[in-house]
Amino acid sequence: MPAQMTHTSLAATTNVAPVSGASVWRWLVLLHRQWADARKLSRDMDFLRNAPSNLLDDIGIERCEVDITCKYGRSPK
Repeated sequence: MPAQMTHTSLAATTNVAPVSGASVWRWLVLLHRQWADARKLSRDMDFLRNAPSNLLDDIGIERCEVDITCKYGRSPK
């Protein structure tokens, strides 16, 4: 069988499956969830950073633990 020569730019991408509408919607839903989770996490971190000391004492959290958790994403213990 002779080699097939073509000059179109789509020849290299013929093995790529077409994107279905369902997969695009699924991707958009996942993107929205990730954005909402990141926004909630940011809101909670801002609340803890700006929380009054007496509120943190009532919860049993020290200010240094809040700073470390916000900086590294995990508890120091």
